[in-house]
Amino acid sequence: MTVFLLDYLPTLSALPATISPVVMTGIAGLSAATLSTLLGGRRAILTAQAAASSLFLLHFLLLGAWTAMLMCGLGLIQMAVRVQRQPSRTLGLLYGLTVPAALAVAVLSWQGPMSALSATGFLLATLGRWQTAVGRMRVFFVMATVVGAGHNLLAGSVFGLVSDAMGLCGHCVGLWRAGMLRSPIRRQPPAARGLSEASA
Repeated sequence: MTVFLLDYLPTLSALPATISPVVMTGIAGLSAATLSTLLGGRRAILTAQAAASSLFLLHFLLLGAWTAMLMCGLGLIQMAVRVQRQPSRTLGLLYGLTVPAALAVAVLSWQGPMSALSATGFLLATLGRWQTAVGRMRVFFVMATVVGAGHNLLAGSVFGLVSDAMGLCGHCVGLWRAGMLRSPIRRQPPAARGLSEASA
């Protein structure tokens, strides 16, 4: 399922004119995906993710990687629904139907643990996109990225692992800025900290 983008990157000595559409869409998709981890607003994150998924869908289409292309398409449906803060019941049902569709894709293209990790990562990302709070959304995206890294490790995708590392860094920075990775003592205001220390 994973396409080794590293295999398609040009050498350092190659001229810009030799860069193929496969490489251009892969690099552009990676850039958009990394940008999405650095944005602060929920809709901005989902919009950047949608741009990344569109680019990777085209990228995988050019490579003939149908499973990855279909997963990108299902992700696009999810983001189109969840970019709205309160989607209708019909759109919510459409969102839910992407889960059995993704599982069917994984079963039909089964590759053992790699397919299991890919499906699990998609499910975690699905839960993340359903969140209304950016912090909770990032937590699910972190878990999805960790699972995806397991898939890329089994697949031997160095470039995929680099992408996972960049994504984890971006989401962790976002969680740190939101105060979700700081210790409870540091998150307390000075007055509350003094009261807690006095009561101890």
